[in-house]
Amino acid sequence: MLKESICHYPYGSYAYPTGEDKLFIQLRAKKGDLDKVNVIYDGRFRDWDNNQPRYFAEMKKYSSDHLFDYFKAEIKYSKKKFKYYFLLDDGEEQLYYCDYGFYKDLIDHNGCFQYTYICEKDYFDTPDWVKNAVFYQIFPERFCNGDSNLNPNNLTEWNQNPESNSLYGGDLRGIINKLDYLAKLGIDAIYLTPIFESSSNHKYDIIDYMKVDPNFGDLETCRELVDKAHELGIKIIFDGVFNHTSDKFFAFQDILEKGKESEYKNWYYLDDFPVKEKPKIEYKVVERVLKDIDRLDISSHEEFMSQIFNELEIDQDEDKKYILKLSEYIIQDKVQGGNLFKLDFWKLWKKGAEDQNLAEIIYPNYETFGNGVWRMPKLKTANPEVRNYILDIARYWIEEVGIDGWRLDVADEIDHYFWREFRNVVKQANPEAYIVGEVWSDASSWLDGDQFDGVMNYLFSTAVWDFFCRKNISVNTFEDRLSKVRTKYKIPAQEASLNLLGSHDTERVLTIASGYKTRQKLAAAFQMTYLGVPMIYYGDEVGMAGGSDPDCRRGMLWDENKQDKQLLKWYKKLISIRKDNPALRTGDFELVDKDVMEKIYAFTRKKGNNQLLVIFNNNNLMAELEFDLNKLNIKADSFEELISEEEYKVKNDKININIKGYSVNILKARL
Repeated sequence: MLKESICHYPYGSYAYPTGEDKLFIQLRAKKGDLDKVNVIYDGRFRDWDNNQPRYFAEMKKYSSDHLFDYFKAEIKYSKKKFKYYFLLDDGEEQLYYCDYGFYKDLIDHNGCFQYTYICEKDYFDTPDWVKNAVFYQIFPERFCNGDSNLNPNNLTEWNQNPESNSLYGGDLRGIINKLDYLAKLGIDAIYLTPIFESSSNHKYDIIDYMKVDPNFGDLETCRELVDKAHELGIKIIFDGVFNHTSDKFFAFQDILEKGKESEYKNWYYLDDFPVKEKPKIEYKVVERVLKDIDRLDISSHEEFMSQIFNELEIDQDEDKKYILKLSEYIIQDKVQGGNLFKLDFWKLWKKGAEDQNLAEIIYPNYETFGNGVWRMPKLKTANPEVRNYILDIARYWIEEVGIDGWRLDVADEIDHYFWREFRNVVKQANPEAYIVGEVWSDASSWLDGDQFDGVMNYLFSTAVWDFFCRKNISVNTFEDRLSKVRTKYKIPAQEASLNLLGSHDTERVLTIASGYKTRQKLAAAFQMTYLGVPMIYYGDEVGMAGGSDPDCRRGMLWDENKQDKQLLKWYKKLISIRKDNPALRTGDFELVDKDVMEKIYAFTRKKGNNQLLVIFNNNNLMAELEFDLNKLNIKADSFEELISEEEYKVKNDKININIKGYSVNILKARL
């Protein structure tokens, strides 16, 4: 027994309440090391010196990765005060395990693990509607143009591929006009990327949080959208961009105008005064300088001044200083064998992230979203004035317009203290409001029940992309990565996190799948049957493709002659199956088969009498499979395959399946 691998903590994802008198308990051990684990427990204030504990539960091995097995149990004690230890059995020896360590025989009861009291405020409650929903993400500027009177100038043709600054004219009226389409698809909730006033097409640089962007509509149109969506049973969540603002935001403008005298100078992370934004010089001037240094083989400042600088059309003294400093650095780098002069403007801008001297020349002197994104200065949420300002915004849109929650942009760059305050305010405004954070990596520290209900589950996304879409990992690696989420995130957070296959920040799922719609279909089927809340990125259901931003933000494909009707039918079928089976929404998950050679991944989802066996064949060859219902702990006379509606008879408590290559079977137990 490898003791170094055995781990339990009486808090976090290893011990947490699942009811007023129930605890979820988890223990980790070396993979394959333990045959059996029991948790032995009783009340904290019982006479442990003279009495044996009265309760025990056998723990179930419910997840594994390439290093560890994870065991779980739910224990119950009416007085809510738990004291417990473990009995570990590896088939050769038995050891007791408690907070003091390992014991061969009797343990020191003073060293037992303790969960001191289940407080009602420690419950991790997430909205029930979220766990039962199918979400749909809309990028408003690209979804539907419903009111031509709001069109900005210089519109791009709807079916033309976007550039970074393209404007298509999508608006809130367009979304209202398409609510019936979403209802027929089976959508229960819409996540809208920002709709507030901004000077960009993406609206992540917000000028006024209390105003709908004029190109999208107005407050009344916004209320109409929320009300009509609610009439159809569709919730609406807004995108909360509280990490940064636009440089045109009133507080930042006041700083630019008044400098050190501005009452808002502590709203941002400023290095010094005066505040230095990116010069107003056009990037084409910088690119010309770079090309001329290369073309004319400039190797000194004097050569630059005589051959290039005087030819440039630069009016502002600040811009002249900027070009002189930049050119001097570029030439010096060139003389020393560097190649900065070979870059275009945008690559040079990115280079500043790894070259501090270059960054001091080209980047602003304040913190921003991303590296040197001068249009998006970072807010200082540690400042109580900033916190109160944002909290008022969060409350306003819930109370005054009736939105159903917030998706939080760049959530992992804002302090936990702020998010705890944010949750209190939002849940006071509407206890059923949903809070979901954008965190691309392990989000455990935001998912203890005091901050977010869930996250945009990119750990799920990347695993699915690599297994189903790119086909560059094994089924073992696939399960290792999924297991990480199942064992690190508390169950309520798993059930309330958004499982996405694409977004405005990623390539589209069909593009990730190299255009193979069979791969997208399998990925979508997994999304609809696995733990968590499915989220469809607008247009994926009709076969839209798109590379990295901005290509993933094409105009929605509304021409039915160009839509993939079979793919749309597939999404509707999967959504219908999910809605008809509560086990697929909030049921228990258990992996039952994982075959590396045949690339089989099979699991059960169970909730009461609703019991399903889901099998994925990610190989091009048919697989012949047999499942023992006793091992699955399922009683059934037959199974119905919910996609094909084919019936499978049970013989001798076994079911035999021939599953085609690159396909999925969703089998529902029938008695």
